[in-house]
Amino acid sequence: MGTIAMVGGGRYEDGEIFPVIKHIVSLAGKAEPNVLFVPTAGFDYIIGDECIFDLFRQCGAKVGNLFLTDTRLTKADIERKIMSADIIYVGGGNLKFLMDTWKRTGADKVFRKAYEKGVILSGYSSGAMCWCDEGWDDCGENHSFMFIDCTGILPYCCAPHYDSDSWHAFKDAIKTRTKQGLAIDNGAAVVFRDDEIYTLCGDDGGKVYYLDNNGVEAEIK
Repeated sequence: MGTIAMVGGGRYEDGEIFPVIKHIVSLAGKAEPNVLFVPTAGFDYIIGDECIFDLFRQCGAKVGNLFLTDTRLTKADIERKIMSADIIYVGGGNLKFLMDTWKRTGADKVFRKAYEKGVILSGYSSGAMCWCDEGWDDCGENHSFMFIDCTGILPYCCAPHYDSDSWHAFKDAIKTRTKQGLAIDNGAAVVFRDDEIYTLCGDDGGKVYYLDNNGVEAEIK
């Protein structure tokens, strides 16, 4: 079908997550792939994200940005930028704002079109959850957790940062959902490529789990 690489979180500034980024770049199968960084969840604020760009460039990729809050962009502009990328990498932040913006601009539909064309979809935290049916994010009032409807390309209810105490509460939250849970530790990633599913991790390790509707975990190897 296509390729989606979902990263639970990790440290970019000291290169802890570098092995995961290197693998994502390799999936493009070409020299100097074009990476399109989409910082919607961070309200298109990219100060501090330079270390992310540096890691991709160390792997031989060229990096550009798509600011979907820019009202000067037409739908044709958005589609052209997305469809000309080899790799989409979506940043973390507020998942509700991300999905509201994508739906308003029509970007959600273009990302699905790109996936079907063979563009690699990837990202961390909210940028991982967005490819699933639902994401569980702390974007509610006073950072309360809530479920957000996402693009639905993958049939899971997803949570990142699963090894941290507050996010591990997903184990109980999933009991209220009908979809199978997918939980990703910091430093870990899961790749869905055609009919294959496998996991990766950065220098500090990390795991990925399926969770059933009783909160029972099964590690994905």
